[in-house]
Amino acid sequence: MTSHVFYRYGLIASLAPALAFAQPSALRVVARTEARSEWSTRPVQARVGEDVTLAVMTLGPRGRLDPLPEGASVRWRRVVPRTGHRDHPSPNPGLTSFSNAVLFGPRHGRWIGYDRLEYDTTPVTTEGTTLSVRDAGADHGGAGSSWYAAEVALPDGRTLRTPDGNTVDALGLSPTVLRVSFRTGDDFLGWLSTYFHVTSVFGSNGGTDATHQTDRYTGADCADVMVGALRASGRRAVRYTSVAGIHEYAVARTRVLWVEPDGSLRGERGAVELRWSTDVLPGDLVTIDYADAGGEALPRAWDHIGALVADRNGNGVLDGADTLRHEAATGLDDTPLRHAGAMRVVLWRWREGLR
Repeated sequence: MTSHVFYRYGLIASLAPALAFAQPSALRVVARTEARSEWSTRPVQARVGEDVTLAVMTLGPRGRLDPLPEGASVRWRRVVPRTGHRDHPSPNPGLTSFSNAVLFGPRHGRWIGYDRLEYDTTPVTTEGTTLSVRDAGADHGGAGSSWYAAEVALPDGRTLRTPDGNTVDALGLSPTVLRVSFRTGDDFLGWLSTYFHVTSVFGSNGGTDATHQTDRYTGADCADVMVGALRASGRRAVRYTSVAGIHEYAVARTRVLWVEPDGSLRGERGAVELRWSTDVLPGDLVTIDYADAGGEALPRAWDHIGALVADRNGNGVLDGADTLRHEAATGLDDTPLRHAGAMRVVLWRWREGLR
């Protein structure tokens, strides 16, 4: 009897290392920051320059995180959203843009279902079991969002992967792929900067505000990215809306103005001069009607929305050369306000007290 007991416990003891190596079947990239010292699979929101450390851990019962076995090696990967269709047909023939709705024509904006978003998974040159990141890349002042995956070689010879660019659902990249978002500041434009590198999806949507593609950073259109930035900053009562519905959360600062070919502004009674710091502030919104597009191509009264960033030419007056942050076909971008042909615009400012 005693020998059987010793045999059983001796066998278990001898198998312990093998059992430890056999456990990692579900791996996750985890992160900790200067403000969040515990490892977590939750997305990270950080300031540009703040140190974010990534690691790979095994995901156990009830979400328990355990370190990799000693001797495991990690190859890091970055998941990069594509800006348009390459592998799958577009729901709008002749266009590569991702869209959940009809693009252009009399049915413009009509819902057609969630588009199939596409991703690339590319190697990161840095090696090691941890990865330190302090920005989202060299462009946009380091602001924007990045997603990370890893390939792990275990001591028992197996190679396992964390969720990566192939791990998607109807709304895009799965939340199991770790996201790290960097912002330039804590104001509205700072939070808006976290949406650089997020896929542009016309008609972005979701079952609820909390599961919306823009809340998940998998897709955004021009109005949703504005609302998403507010929600990311903590104003969770603000709901996703269209350009036409922005009046629920913002107050018009001007009547309809025309942006002239030379960049100057004109109202019904002639030239209009709006001065930065008094009439116009960074973060003010601009709704846009592309007047040259024609009613058949873009039948809605207002086609687009963006946020003013800065007096680009330094003349102190708002004009067509000044910087507008808005959702372009390839994602959030900073361009001159007059980035197309004839444009009608109205300036808006977020209502005070939004929560």
